[in-house]
Amino acid sequence: MLSVSFFIAISAFAGEKIANSKITGVTVYPIGAMVSREAKVSLSTGTHIIILDNLTYAVDPNTVQVGGTGDFEILSVKFETFYPYAKGKPKQVTLLEDSLQMYRDQRFILEAEDAALNHEQQLLLANKQMVGKNSTLTVSQLDAMAKYYRSQMADIAKQKLRNQNERVKIIAEETRLKSNLGKVNSYKYEQVGRIFVEVSSKKTTTANFKFSFFTHLAGWFPKYNIKATTGSDNIDVDYNAYVSQTTGVDWENVDLVLSTSRPTYNNQKPELQSWYLDYYNAMQLRGARADAGGYFIDGVAVEEDVRENTPAPVGNSVYSEGRYKRLESKANYSTGNVILNALNTSYKIQNKYTVMSNRTRKQVFIKNIKIPATFNHYAVPSMEKEAFLTASIEDWGSYDLIPGSATLFYNNTYVGRTDIFSNITDDTLQISLGRDRGVIVDQEKKRDLSTTKKVGGNIKKNFVYEISAKNTNKEEITIVIMDRVPVSRRNDIVVTLGELEGANYNKETGILRWTKTIPAGGKVTIQFDYEVKYPKDKVINL
Repeated sequence: MLSVSFFIAISAFAGEKIANSKITGVTVYPIGAMVSREAKVSLSTGTHIIILDNLTYAVDPNTVQVGGTGDFEILSVKFETFYPYAKGKPKQVTLLEDSLQMYRDQRFILEAEDAALNHEQQLLLANKQMVGKNSTLTVSQLDAMAKYYRSQMADIAKQKLRNQNERVKIIAEETRLKSNLGKVNSYKYEQVGRIFVEVSSKKTTTANFKFSFFTHLAGWFPKYNIKATTGSDNIDVDYNAYVSQTTGVDWENVDLVLSTSRPTYNNQKPELQSWYLDYYNAMQLRGARADAGGYFIDGVAVEEDVRENTPAPVGNSVYSEGRYKRLESKANYSTGNVILNALNTSYKIQNKYTVMSNRTRKQVFIKNIKIPATFNHYAVPSMEKEAFLTASIEDWGSYDLIPGSATLFYNNTYVGRTDIFSNITDDTLQISLGRDRGVIVDQEKKRDLSTTKKVGGNIKKNFVYEISAKNTNKEEITIVIMDRVPVSRRNDIVVTLGELEGANYNKETGILRWTKTIPAGGKVTIQFDYEVKYPKDKVINL
């Protein structure tokens, strides 16, 4: 990691000065960031090349802007990259290599000792064989000789065991050091950015440089904490951001501006789709599997958030037709924390933050919002056996919510995650707050009332369903219950509706909608039926 500090530049050689700088602020976009920095340099009379050193290599050269104060004139600006390892190994690499060599030396000494012990063991065995051939030794001499060999062989075995245990420890340390060295040795391949500024000064002066550039190796996305409480008319929203960057330079204790420019359980309530009757053809029937319940359920279509794959606006410019174009007007700054212009909304973060260059996401607090909301329950019993609590927000555009994920808390209890799709054209934004397990819904096919008959050349099937919803909560609720009946696209397939118990019925889609109020501990039951007639020699998707 590059260490960035602020200091008065020293002369590299005549006419050239190297200056490290400090970060003064960063504007982060969903993709990319505009980094602002400062450097102070003492200039003598004449022309100088000022090298603003230790920058990220991932700089868009077209976005580099350099200015400053002092009695000097900027003649030219150029951005280049280079490999810093050419100036010498980092101290951390040298320390790791020295430690690794020390352990290698210790292992070499132990292996040499083992070789000597093996040689000594072989000499003892050879001498023992020679002594054994000498028949003139007395019993006491043989006994003393046996004890000697036993003692010596035991000592050798103990020393070899000690050496083996030491080698195991040393090899483990070598492995650890090699791993660490492999991680930091990437310095040989890292590029570092430099900005070369040619200046001319008519007298000795102190130059205060302010410069900025755009890098794509950063970004942020929103993260909401949504808190709802029973009986409240508001939802409490903590608006946070996750910021990350891999520029190679740590952002230490910097001012952040977050710009929206650039333009376990699934807690999204299910969306009921229309059910259109049609014939199966031979190709469709191959490998098809009948639904045991006789009730066909389509999947749920989800419209994905399509993001424009273009760079973010940089400074007083916008990316268009493959390049950045300067805008006519500058951004207007409000007196509060929200910065507004014609292109985007930006948030000036009150506290300073440190964002390390290691892909770790840094959570940044933006603001807390109390939003008036209308709470309702929503249920599709044919798809889910639980109800979903939803909050409807009117005039949602005034809260500057952008699409993102949210963590849900209901009555101070974590209930899961959901997503906010604020890129809609409706006046009201509906947020799913997750499943309310205090509301139990069910749909049952009344098999004793459902019939199948053959009438002439047709088959008539009658379907009867019963929906129940029970409120085990301590408060009264309003619930929207959704279901559907099939819609025919053919003249010889006839759908006849029976009793719908006051449902709001959409003839085009076949969607049924009931709005019911259920008291605490209460239960409602809905029954509906329909009949389908179709030719007996056809198979339809019932």
